[in-house]
Amino acid sequence: MTTTLLHCPIRGPLNAKALAKDGLTPTEEARRIDFLHFLLDDRGYPEDHIAVETVVLRGLGSKGRNKLRADVIVYDKPVATYADLPLSERVQHVLLVAEIKRESASKVGGVSNQLEPALLILPSVATLGVYWDDKNRDLFVKEIVEAPTRHIEVRADTVVNLPSWGQEYRVQPITVGRLTHPENLVGTLFGLANTMRSHGINDETLRYRETVKLLLARYVDERQARSSDGVLRLQVYPRSDPTFLARIAGVYLDSANRYKHAQTLFHPVPGSELDERVLRPLVTSIQGLDLSSASNETMQQVFMSFVPAVFKKELSQYFTPISLIETVVSMVDIGPTDKVVDPAMGTADFLTAAMANRNTDDDIIQRVFGIDSDDKAYDLAVVNMILNHDGQSGLVSEDSIRNPSRWMEEMDVALCNPPFGSRTLERDASVLAEYDLGHAWKRDGDSPWEMTEDILKSQQLGILFVERCWKMLRPGGRLGIIWPEGYLSTAAHGYVRQWLLDHFALMALIELPRGIFKKSDADLRSNILIAKKLGPKSRKTDYPIYASMVRKVGYKLGGDFSATPKRDPETGLELRSDDNDIVLDSDFTRILGEFAEFKKKPSLWRGARRSDIADRPNRDMKPRRLVPAAMRTIRDVQSSEHVRLGDIAEVVAETVDLLTDVGASQFRRAVEGQDIRAVEGIVIPQFAERCWEIVDRKDRKAYVLRRGDVVVGLVRPERRNVGVLLERGLDIVGIRDALAVVRVRPEFEDEYPQEWLFTALRSEASRIQFWTESGGTSYGKLDPDMIRNVLLASTSAERLEAAVAARKWMDAVEAMHEYWTNVGPEEDRVPILNSPLTGLVSDYPGDGVGRDERVKIDADPEDALKALLKKPKRAQ
Repeated sequence: MTTTLLHCPIRGPLNAKALAKDGLTPTEEARRIDFLHFLLDDRGYPEDHIAVETVVLRGLGSKGRNKLRADVIVYDKPVATYADLPLSERVQHVLLVAEIKRESASKVGGVSNQLEPALLILPSVATLGVYWDDKNRDLFVKEIVEAPTRHIEVRADTVVNLPSWGQEYRVQPITVGRLTHPENLVGTLFGLANTMRSHGINDETLRYRETVKLLLARYVDERQARSSDGVLRLQVYPRSDPTFLARIAGVYLDSANRYKHAQTLFHPVPGSELDERVLRPLVTSIQGLDLSSASNETMQQVFMSFVPAVFKKELSQYFTPISLIETVVSMVDIGPTDKVVDPAMGTADFLTAAMANRNTDDDIIQRVFGIDSDDKAYDLAVVNMILNHDGQSGLVSEDSIRNPSRWMEEMDVALCNPPFGSRTLERDASVLAEYDLGHAWKRDGDSPWEMTEDILKSQQLGILFVERCWKMLRPGGRLGIIWPEGYLSTAAHGYVRQWLLDHFALMALIELPRGIFKKSDADLRSNILIAKKLGPKSRKTDYPIYASMVRKVGYKLGGDFSATPKRDPETGLELRSDDNDIVLDSDFTRILGEFAEFKKKPSLWRGARRSDIADRPNRDMKPRRLVPAAMRTIRDVQSSEHVRLGDIAEVVAETVDLLTDVGASQFRRAVEGQDIRAVEGIVIPQFAERCWEIVDRKDRKAYVLRRGDVVVGLVRPERRNVGVLLERGLDIVGIRDALAVVRVRPEFEDEYPQEWLFTALRSEASRIQFWTESGGTSYGKLDPDMIRNVLLASTSAERLEAAVAARKWMDAVEAMHEYWTNVGPEEDRVPILNSPLTGLVSDYPGDGVGRDERVKIDADPEDALKALLKKPKRAQ
């Protein structure tokens, strides 16, 4: 990898970046280097004949101060040969002059004000010109025109016809072997739509339909040219071209026949609906580009940009990030004879990625199969497959769940991102009877779940689809599925995980970041599950399971979902590959590398094993619990002297009713999860409110907090959300859905001091246990049982030392707080409310409420501080 500081093949390392200030668009310098590689690599031009950023002519303008420059000039002999010649003689030897621009918006000025004047000034009629930007690759040639008077005109051609080194330019048909790779295909296609609009085509659906039809026609044209004489029919010949319309109509007819499943595109009109005056500039714009070479990611951009308008269908509901798709496809390791299926294909993104993954496998398009019950989704999938070089023949429009016998045990790989959630249900009892997971399951205590004869009233489709994939796979076949966290962790779905363990060997579990499907309005945590179907005689060994987490996906999780380049840690510059492509800042690359190593040497794996799931009462499969760091933490604790929290401490359950036990008009200071200062480890109660105000916001039941209580925030436990209450007072209450209160039982206080418990619960080992055990929401949430089951490691000596240190810190913090409460009157510390009265409030209790047990600072603050450092008895 190299940073975005560019390397020019002519000038060497440059002090120039590859990307413009927007962080996405290549700079003009980067475009210039692309063109130089085209000259050197594709056309064989010698390096020493090329000059970059060279003056063509000086002395222009009324005072001779102006000069005409060219981005690239090619001479008939090495540049050094002409180093000492005056410019007037040097220009006699120019073979080619090129103008490079960053964006196509500069084309008109670049051609008319720079390139054409340079060509006309250069004396040789044989001198060629090239214009090059993100969309346009044009060749310009000079011709002598005799009438009405003899003069030189500049004519445009495609850069495909730029002759190789040592050859002369001649007018010739474009052949498929000389096409250039499109730099910005999406931009080029939008340019086609704009061209149609400039010709009066105001119907957006028609413009986009014609754009996609032209693209597909070009696919057919390139395919046919490669198998025949190489000459493309979809091109505009120079000068008179009387056969143009007939050739184009023939290509469109072949395209409609080949892609007959794309009903919306080619019916009722199989050919183009545009007349010749519009078709000619459209064909000219793409005739030099190798559209078949476009990447899978580019074609997804094309698909998402143009197809929705054609089908009048919003695609966000089908959106799955391409980086995620490619990762899952790579992990299932598609082989040269494997048949691949997606039983909930949507727009077939998994299948197109499977074809791209096997891009050297000509047979792969015959081995991909997909099903979807949505007619629109099916049509979209057909077009998507065509845009990605076909494979449409294996697509079926039907309800996959309702036809469980199709392709029974015929597939080697199943890929799926099924619909999931409580709103996507199957309720037909006859359908549910066909699935194990359509039945009710039961268990006794912690024993394994068992399937009953009873049929469920309904079942989520996301659950049924994992069994649908199993039905399609041969024994040993691989599954790659996207699943929500609830299926992997919640108690209600324990039987699903039991079924999964009984029918698959789990290979990988990977947690995805919350928000990865936000573009599809699915803001929940999802996971990748990779598994292998067990055969009827497979032994359930204690095999290793790769587990990891993804936090960076290569693009912003929100907003415009733009790419996020990887940066050099020292300079902050974006990294680029040897091919000058952006290197995305993504964890998926790491995941693929780690998983490859895991498969090579599974015996060396120090992470999770099957028993770490099977031995759990609820068969919890959360990846965060199974990652190596988490497994090492819990094993280290278990192997040392330790105690279970619930055996020595209570998680307080007793509450008071703020309205009946306390009184609606009484003032209380509430503590919620956000009131725990995660870094400092202290709890800061909110300012006093009347009880009815607290109940209006929260629950009427609350915990009564007392000094020394350890408070654990229930939401976002990865933030070390544990604090200790240091304030005295009978007016402090804890909101029960936001936190838990932990107190050492009186009989264990000497051996397990409360101060030690505070430090133990804030330790990294406890944090990881809280974090890995939490579940139930996309952020993760603890419950009292999870807290009771935390294992705390320490010896009695360590506990004493930690308790003494914590007591000193707590006393010092308390003293500082008491000083603060005497800085100015109480009303100066009341927060200003956001109100039309600029925060003027009159119903706060003022100084003294809830301070009945607080230590007063007397006239001698030093004596007071010393008194505070003495260990007080715990407030009861």
